[in-house]
Amino acid sequence: MKKSLLVIALTMFILTSATAIADNSKKEVNPIGSINFTDRAVYIMDHTSSSTEGNWITMGCPYERKSIQLPQTIKVEYCGPKSIEYHEVSGALYKDEESCTITYPSSTAYLTHPIYLPEDNINMSFYGESCLEGEVVIYLFNITSDSIYGFFDAFTTGNIGNLDGLFHSNMDGEYKRYSAALGKDGDILDYSFGSLDPGEYCILIIQENEDSSLTALSATAFIVAEYELGISSPASIVNGEDLDISLALESAPNESNCVYGAALISEEAYKADIKIDSDGTMNGTSVTINNVDLINEFDINSSNYRSKLTRDELQEEIQTMMGKGKGSIAIGEKGQKALSLTAFDLASGSYYVFAGAYTPEKGLIGLTQTSVEIKSKDNSENNGSSGNGGNGGNNGNGGNNEDEEGKSTTGGKSNLGGSPEPSKNVKSKELCQQFILNSKRMSFKLIQRATPIEYISFSAKKTAGKVTTIVEELKTRSSLALSTPEGEVYKYINIWIGNGGFANPDNIENAIVGFRVSKDWITENNINSNSIVLQHYNGKEWDSLPTKKLSEDQDFIYFEAGTPSFSPFAITAEKNMMLESESGEIQIPLEVDQQNETGLTTNSDILSQENVNSGISKVVRFFIGFLIVILITVVIKKRHEP
Repeated sequence: MKKSLLVIALTMFILTSATAIADNSKKEVNPIGSINFTDRAVYIMDHTSSSTEGNWITMGCPYERKSIQLPQTIKVEYCGPKSIEYHEVSGALYKDEESCTITYPSSTAYLTHPIYLPEDNINMSFYGESCLEGEVVIYLFNITSDSIYGFFDAFTTGNIGNLDGLFHSNMDGEYKRYSAALGKDGDILDYSFGSLDPGEYCILIIQENEDSSLTALSATAFIVAEYELGISSPASIVNGEDLDISLALESAPNESNCVYGAALISEEAYKADIKIDSDGTMNGTSVTINNVDLINEFDINSSNYRSKLTRDELQEEIQTMMGKGKGSIAIGEKGQKALSLTAFDLASGSYYVFAGAYTPEKGLIGLTQTSVEIKSKDNSENNGSSGNGGNGGNNGNGGNNEDEEGKSTTGGKSNLGGSPEPSKNVKSKELCQQFILNSKRMSFKLIQRATPIEYISFSAKKTAGKVTTIVEELKTRSSLALSTPEGEVYKYINIWIGNGGFANPDNIENAIVGFRVSKDWITENNINSNSIVLQHYNGKEWDSLPTKKLSEDQDFIYFEAGTPSFSPFAITAEKNMMLESESGEIQIPLEVDQQNETGLTTNSDILSQENVNSGISKVVRFFIGFLIVILITVVIKKRHEP
């Protein structure tokens, strides 16, 4: 059943997001494929990018109501066999080549989706092919967690043969049925549903044919929020700063139990390039969005999709979806309206800000969007000589952090820190910022990979506001270390957490450093990979830290080490002990291997046993519709679901 959720993703996409299915008895209407259940056949028709005859639905936008920007572009590509079977269901592609592409229209009416409120009149229009005619049925589904899990369970167990049974067992009581007639051009214009209760909805337009087959003309999704969500954000920030925003629900009686989240994403990166490649088997099928493999990257399988996820895990997955250096995400605590989005390492350009509000009792209750520009610094800012307080300098004093308008960042105090290492000894550097909260496990992920350090994590013992971590790869031994560590040195590293003295036992505990070592270096220098260790300079001498191997790939081996504090580090190892025979051949004595094995066994007993979230399987709840926007709401929901 590995990768069986692929079928769910494909079928949900076909039936509820981006397909148009046409009656094969209609003249000039040629289906692109079919899905055959035991009780009904469904014919799938090709979608086009035409805004007037492409078989798409548009949603009417209430006057002065905000809308959500949809990704540009939205494209779905399928490449695989023309026929496939899954339990009692079969599918066929009616094309000469084993591929097809669906591209969403790029005209103005299709660029945004409205955010409705309960008092709004909700209407839609369907723009079908001119050859379509007759009566249709419009289904309006209220999508709930129970219905989604019901469909997931049915697919993972293979209980999907009967379409009527699948539908009624999961959607009864959660839908309304309306009747309408297609116009002379195959359209339905300004069809009104009236006002609706808050919730997540899906529209499906079908025709019931004489042979009991179904013709689903189109589908779309929308959200009715309980409250209007207001967002306060600067129109622009200067490159090198973070984005501080505040959120508020208008007319909400109580916001203390509300959780707010926001995502910042580059306009350039906000797209949905979906590719489905298959050889006809589950294990041989991949689904990628923007070159990210959903199944492999998020470890989706048939047994873990109900797993509870931590906020950090989902934030990492969404960051992966965005792409490195393309955006950031922040989720607050209950009642925390002010959020700080990490933007100091983002390039100049135009960005979207998506924000949502959630309560455990009601789910998603507010959704909004705005835009922000990240501008380049002028020459004086780049020189770092002006006293704007934005970077904290090299003295590590931090202090109040103000932007050009004199507005303080969240918390009024920042631990931006700095490095005392002479710049001439710094080969490369990477910075990462987090808002440090008491009793929380904090993780600084170095996504630029400018140094061998992958991440740094620790448990915070007090709230410290915004803290900057600086990681430096050095050219030689740190100027702060008075001696050289034992062994072969792979890299010298400096790690600085916040202002001088912040990273001490009074403020943090259980600190972990994740790092990688090149396999090329190991091979070229005849290194015993089992001897690789992270050493820490304690102010007087070098201490070898408890280090364990986590994994490896084609190019690197990945390790993790516990550390009592942060300052100069060195990644070191020992060479393989070898003897040269009289013939000139290199031989490894057996007794040396046995001693190494004994040493390894002893060392493994003292390795740090911490493995953050080791018992939690990663999974992403696959929502069709708003993509990145919906993913934000998933993060907030998953964090507080019972």
